[in-house]
Amino acid sequence: MPRTSKLGTSKPDGRRSQQAKDEPRTASTPEARVQKLALDIVAKAAAAAASPTPEDPCFGAWTPLQAFGLSVTTRTGQALPGVIAIGLEADPRLKVLQETRLPITATALSIGDQDTARDVVLGDDDRTVRNLAVDLIVIDRTTGHATLLDVKRGSALYSSRARLDLCTAMAACALTAPAALRRINVSIATASWGIIDLGGAAGFAEDRCVSGAEIDRFFDVPITPLIELFNQTIATGYSAEMQRLVGRVFDTSDVTQGGADEW
Repeated sequence: MPRTSKLGTSKPDGRRSQQAKDEPRTASTPEARVQKLALDIVAKAAAAAASPTPEDPCFGAWTPLQAFGLSVTTRTGQALPGVIAIGLEADPRLKVLQETRLPITATALSIGDQDTARDVVLGDDDRTVRNLAVDLIVIDRTTGHATLLDVKRGSALYSSRARLDLCTAMAACALTAPAALRRINVSIATASWGIIDLGGAAGFAEDRCVSGAEIDRFFDVPITPLIELFNQTIATGYSAEMQRLVGRVFDTSDVTQGGADEW
């Protein structure tokens, strides 16, 4: 991402915003929270797959395995912004907001992502076209700069249309964010936006995207070890439950050994 979108960027005149009060933090470590999140995902997906449902005409006896796999995939993607937030919240320098709805106004869309718009701040009630739930808003408490982030798994290429639509929406939200956040008593000085492409294959422009080890350097916080721990915990639980489900299909006790009890 361009330097102006780095965390800690402040207005040219050095103004600081009024900072929100620190929120109470849990005593558990980030690692423990991430592992619990991953284990909950597998357990809830397993419970959903175990619910009595008619066999899918395509999958037949394999319906519980298909349902379990789809549920884990969906829940994992939804949880990834939360994993990143857990890591960022461990740094007292940062305030993190998740799933924050921001307005996209007609004026913001007309301005777009031009360099000349970097210091523009718009109202949030000028012909609102729609709203966008921004995955993460990371605020540097020392400068009041907010970075709006969308999180992608990045395991597959997004279409050019999907990339354009998202980038257009994020640029518009960066212009309305200061006014919109004031409505929820969060004051920021400036805002920028970017994409976290965890797998690096989503196809977004390099100057608006961070992947891999760049994520840690961008935030100056060790995020990737938590993501790896999350993925590993999911993989272990997924494998154990899949073996148990396969064992049920074939009614083979040896396949089911080491199932859900081990995760």
